[in-house]
Amino acid sequence: MTDTDTIYTIVAAGGLLLRRRVPYLALALTLPSLFFGSSNVAAIVALYTVAALSRSRVGVLVAAVVVFCGNTSFWAESLTFAESVPDIIYSLMVAAGPTALGLLTRTYGELARRVSELSILRDQERERISDEVRAAERVQLAREMHDVVSHQVSLISVQAGALQVRSADPEVKEASLTIRRLASRTLEELRQMVVVLRGPADEGVSLTPQPTLASVDELIASSGLDVEASLSLPANLSPAVQRTLYRAVQEGLTNVRKHAPGARVTVRGAVERNEIVVTVTNSAPTQPALDLPSARHGLLGLAERADIHGGSSSAGATPDGGFELMLRLPR
Repeated sequence: MTDTDTIYTIVAAGGLLLRRRVPYLALALTLPSLFFGSSNVAAIVALYTVAALSRSRVGVLVAAVVVFCGNTSFWAESLTFAESVPDIIYSLMVAAGPTALGLLTRTYGELARRVSELSILRDQERERISDEVRAAERVQLAREMHDVVSHQVSLISVQAGALQVRSADPEVKEASLTIRRLASRTLEELRQMVVVLRGPADEGVSLTPQPTLASVDELIASSGLDVEASLSLPANLSPAVQRTLYRAVQEGLTNVRKHAPGARVTVRGAVERNEIVVTVTNSAPTQPALDLPSARHGLLGLAERADIHGGSSSAGATPDGGFELMLRLPR
């Protein structure tokens, strides 16, 4: 090896130290040794690095052609084509081998990164679905707590108030007053728990079929109110729809007990123009309203239930000083 070859080899070896940061510059530094020296190892390594790190297909192709030209000698010597065939095949192998291996390494790395990204996205999707399920469960639990517990506790308060008025025994009066205070405090704590439990809107949340239309008569009978009911509803409604209709009547009766004591109540249910319409209407109250907390969670929950079935709900005062709650669901 001459001194010139040694210099070319040192330059090529030094260029390989830069191949990770500047692969094209490293390849350029190995070319003197490839074209004018006696070693092509550094150029092969540099070509592999270019193919593995570069995203430019044109750049990789040019680098491979340059290494191919540097390895073959038919262009520099007076050889016939037949004599040059083995040299050309060898040069093609020297240029194509590192290029293919580098491209394979880059492809493998990209696939590994994509698999890792997909794994992260899958975990995030699972976590999102889990959060949605938990949020839906919280909303449904909040609904049930309000619909069931609020109804029962307000009924207890009404009965305690009636007992307080009718009884002449001071101890009974004091006990009745205590029961009403406890009922009021329980409803306030329930309201706070509902606020905590409520989450995002729960579109598509399934409703467990507990109460049905067959339970409405019992609900009205146990309400302690002056109720006139007229329900002409189909018997083949889905359990979820029946439950929503039941909750509408329950919410209306609960609101009457809390805000309109002594009022007459009319409950109507019928099919009108392919819509199921349920209304709970009360007259003006004849007694002072009970001092019970209210945050309108019942009306909000009823509106959400109606929206799930593609219907709507409305509530508002009537001209005679009463109140009307209306639920409309497509049949």
